[in-house]
Amino acid sequence: MTDKSTPTQIKVWDIPTRLFHWALVALVGLSYLTGEFGGFDFVMPITKDLIANMSVHMYSGLAILTLVVFRVIWGFLGSTTARFSDFIAGPGAIIRYFVGLVKRAVHFTAGHNPAGGAMVILILLLLLLQAGTGLFAKEDDFFGVAGPLNSLISEDAAKILTRRHHQVWGYIELLVLVHIAANILYWLVLKQNLIIAMFTGKKVLPTGTPEPTLRFASIRTAILVLVVAAIIVWRVTELG
Repeated sequence: MTDKSTPTQIKVWDIPTRLFHWALVALVGLSYLTGEFGGFDFVMPITKDLIANMSVHMYSGLAILTLVVFRVIWGFLGSTTARFSDFIAGPGAIIRYFVGLVKRAVHFTAGHNPAGGAMVILILLLLLLQAGTGLFAKEDDFFGVAGPLNSLISEDAAKILTRRHHQVWGYIELLVLVHIAANILYWLVLKQNLIIAMFTGKKVLPTGTPEPTLRFASIRTAILVLVVAAIIVWRVTELG
């Protein structure tokens, strides 16, 4: 006999989406450490080499770019909750969501809510811009370490893109803080632990809420998409 008091949990996030999320968290953290502290011993404890650390920074950026390309493709070919069509909403829907949030009358969403969907798009765009400018940047403060496409542009253009590379990080930092605050708000006020859900892939279905019909893409499809994303990034870097 089923225990009526036990909350019903349903699968909402597939493994590729969860791995993407946490891999991105780790790589953004690594890029921050190697970018802000080029000689930080934690990153390269063996060589303690400034240039080696900046090389780690560059490869971390390329890995982020690969993940972003993967996520864009996955947004069309992935599982229901990973698709852009499932969570991209217009300004009106986002405003209505915030009004409902203030009134604590937020309806259950299997994937991203309208505000969360907007956050995903903004973060992807900023990371794409950040990684893209990094391809052309040249860090004079770190012995002239340059991105793989730096040779394609003038020195003045490289300086401009390097400044933009640093400036975009400030916006990413802000979005990360907002993202963390929103998750804490959901946990404390709405009693929904979205962080745990991104680990387990499951959310608690509120009583009386019909279970949504979700389709989950295969791991094989995710691997193929990741390979395609890696090839795209590799081919781009070869242009330099």
